[in-house]
Parts: sequence; structure tokens; C-alpha cells
Amino acid sequence: MNASFFGRIQIQTSIFGLFILSMLLLGCQAAATKATRIRVTTTRSSAELPTTTPIPLAEPLMPTSIPTIGPMEIPTSEPLLPIFLSVPEFLTSAVTDALEQYDNEIGSRQIILYSDEAAADFQLVPGTSDVPAGSRAVALTVPFTSEMQSITREEATQLLTTGHPIVEAIDWSEMLPHRKALKVDGLLPFQAGYPMLIDWSFEVNSDSREIAIELAPYIAAELNDFGVIQLSAVGDIMLDRALGYAIEQGNIEFPFSSVVEQLSSADITVGNLESALGDVGIPADKSYTFQAPPEAAESLAYAGFDIVSLANNHALDYGIEALEQATELLTNQSIAAIGAGPNDSAARSPHVREVQGIKLAFLAYTDVPVEVRGFDTRQWQAGENQAGLLWADLSIVEEDVKIARELADVVIIVLHSGYEYIEAPSPQQSTISRAALEAGADIVIGHHAHLLQGVEFNERGVIVYGLGNFAFEIDGPPDTAILNVWMDQQGVRQIEFVPAIVQFGGQPRIANDLEKSRILDHIYRLTDALN
Repeated sequence: MNASFFGRIQIQTSIFGLFILSMLLLGCQAAATKATRIRVTTTRSSAELPTTTPIPLAEPLMPTSIPTIGPMEIPTSEPLLPIFLSVPEFLTSAVTDALEQYDNEIGSRQIILYSDEAAADFQLVPGTSDVPAGSRAVALTVPFTSEMQSITREEATQLLTTGHPIVEAIDWSEMLPHRKALKVDGLLPFQAGYPMLIDWSFEVNSDSREIAIELAPYIAAELNDFGVIQLSAVGDIMLDRALGYAIEQGNIEFPFSSVVEQLSSADITVGNLESALGDVGIPADKSYTFQAPPEAAESLAYAGFDIVSLANNHALDYGIEALEQATELLTNQSIAAIGAGPNDSAARSPHVREVQGIKLAFLAYTDVPVEVRGFDTRQWQAGENQAGLLWADLSIVEEDVKIARELADVVIIVLHSGYEYIEAPSPQQSTISRAALEAGADIVIGHHAHLLQGVEFNERGVIVYGLGNFAFEIDGPPDTAILNVWMDQQGVRQIEFVPAIVQFGGQPRIANDLEKSRILDHIYRLTDALN
């Protein structure tokens, strides 16, 4: 590649000079050479492509016998040779999808991806060359803990013109979650209307022009089809006390009325149900017991929750009968309960859900200390013939994750662990989380401390140690957040915190600008300490 690799950047009708192109080139080259992927599962990688000679064609089959009636017809024209196309490595997956669609609908010639640019019949290159083939978004990225969040189109233009010490321009396929793409005019690179685009086109010879013209619309349709989905997650949800009273009075929407838009807009939404649910059972002999009314399941459905974890130290506050009722109430609202079940086999079975062609596997565990007054949550552990919750024994976590890895593109672990009211993750909390990533999980989402904790990034994935309380009437810091996670079939690409406040009585609301700045600064400080 040369300094003009990224061609022309479109910001409506503006055209940038070679300086901007060089910046983008350096950004993508750095990402391609220095970044370590969490996991790569593209359909066809460049390593699988021929590097020197084309794949030999099979010889056409000849008849084994000659008809005795009439003259034998011998073909006079040779079969069409394949056309070889060279593309940048990071666009291999998108181009492969385009070729499959082309083959299904037209397929006038066999097109083979080829790594040798000089020997290929035509090439996909940046800029406006012989045959236009669409445009692709470029991400302007900064470290995750940077204060920079969003810029205008004009600011993006200025930033690219003058340069910036922490901003890198890379292709979205090179995104890793320890960085974040800046929103430009409020939009991320995979969202419709994002303005920072790069033109792509085919450089062709005379024999390949017609094929390139046929293929171009299919390439254009795939270049910005990133296959990204959004998961939103929150911490502890306890719909007893004041929130439960509001629900019992018929105000089903009240607990989540101020955050329903943020929660329900995600492709899938997850939370930790930190209470029993229903109206049966007797309270356990422990310091605090919570039981949300049966209608609380409707409140969760109204807010957009798809999955809730029951692997925590309050799910069995009213016994096994109440656990069974809770599962039934949630199922009736199309909400999956994970981390507990009628036996250990059911509790360990991953919940697999396909969202826009991406298979997600969810597992939930708990590992909390013995309470001050002596209650040990581990006595609720599910057994072969015993209903209960799933305890985070390392061997179990590792085995479960490996099984889930075979079933899904992305594996999400929900973990209830740590020390209450302590910001630093406990040693056990860290050990379990890292073991889950090592076994093949992509992200661990935690809670239990009743306050926000930091994020740990490593080469395997992401650990969000603690999301704090979310809908919970309890003493403690009011700061909380909604976690947004953007994923594709290769795993987690980017995460984001949307700061919120737990109001008096337990109802959450989105934070104002001053609160938002304070909460994000706090999360970033804790994250820097962990990384």
C-alpha cells in the first residue's frame, strides 16, 4: 500500500488532501500490524488465499463411450477461465459475502480472491479508479478512557487536517474494545448516515471490466454492512420495597419509566434480578430477604429485558417454590432466566439466542462471601437432583464456557461476585473472570458490590467488574450506568457507559451533564488502575 491507500474521504462534498490520506493509512496500518484480535472468525482469511499460483482447474470430464448413432459432437470452445480479484485483507469477509450473493444471482464468471496484486485480473482499491464500487466508513478512535466522546463533522474534518496525538483512523474491522470510535454528529461508523467515508473502486484490465461492473453493486452493498448488534446490560434490579409497592398499585411502568428508551432500543438487554419474584414461599433465615410482586415480571418486559440472571444471593430468598414461580413468570413474559434451574444440568445449560445472524451464548454464576451473620449463599447451589443456582467453581466455569464456545459466535458471562461497597475487584472475582476469558468467553459482566467498578482489557476479552445497583432502594452511592456493548461475529468491538442515577426510592434515571462527567471520570479512573 502507498500513502494514497485510503483514497478520497467523503464528508458530504468535501475532498481532503494527501495529508489526511496519509493519516488514515498510518492508522489502519498500525491497527493491522500492532493490534491483537480477541478472536478472528472471518469466513475466508487471507491466509487461505493462494499466494503464488492460481488454484488449478479440474479437467473437464470426457465421455467414457462414443454413441453408435450419429456423429459425436466435440466442443470447439474452451471453458472460461476464472477471474482473479485482489482485495485488502481487512475487506476479505465483506467481499466474500458479496461474491456469494453475486454467484447466487448472476455468476457469469467464477471470481477467485487472490493475494497477489500484480497477478490479479482486477483489484479493489481506495479512491475513484476505473469502476466505482461504493464507500466504507472509517472509525476515528481514541483510548477507551479518553474524555473525548463525540465530535461534529466539522471538528472531525479539522482533526484529520491538523492531526491529533491520540486519535487513530482505522477500519471498523480493526476495532478492539480498549479503544472507542468517536461519534461523529452523534453517529458511530456502523450507523446509517455516518459521514466519514472512503471511496472504493476496481482497477481493471480490458478482460475484467464487464465482470467488475457486474460485481460492483454487490461490493457496495456489503462494504458498510458491518453486522453489528448492540447488547445493553445493567446491574442489580430489586423490585421490592418502594418499587414493589408502586408495581402493586398498578404502576407497572414506574421502575423503568425514565430509562425505558435506552434499554428497549438495544438488540438484547440483560440484568441481574436481585430478589425472589412472586407471592409464594417463606423467607430464608438471613439478614435481608427480598421478594418482588408477580407483576414485576411485566415491569421487566416493559423495560425491554430479554434475559435476567438469577445467580445471586437473593434469588432463593423465599425458597425453591418461589424460584420455580419466578422462572414461570419470566417465561410468560418471554424473558429468559439464566444461572439457576431445577437441577445443576439445567442451570449450567447456556442460553443461546441468535440476533441478526449472530449466535450469542449466555451463562451466569455467583460466588459471594459468607454474610456477616453467617448465612452462606453456597447452600443454594443446584445439584443433580436439587433446584438452585449456579456457583462459580473454576472447573465448572471453564467447562461450561468451552461448550458454549462451540455453540455460539459470542459468549457472555454474567457474574455476581466481589466484596460489597469495595471498588477494587476481589481476588476471586478476578480469577473467575480471567478464567472465563481464557476458556473462550468474550466478555464478563459483573455486579454485587452495590457500586461501580472498573473495566479490565486483555488479549482475550473484556471484564466489566461491576455495574452497581440499577433499580434498587438501598443505602449507598446513587451513581450507576447502562453498559452498551457492540458486537459482531468476531466478538466485542466497542463498549460504552451511559451514566445514570438511582433516585430516592430506587428508580433510575439518565444522568445530567455534570453527573455524567463525574461518573465517567470515576469509571475511567478505576479502569486505568486495572490496566
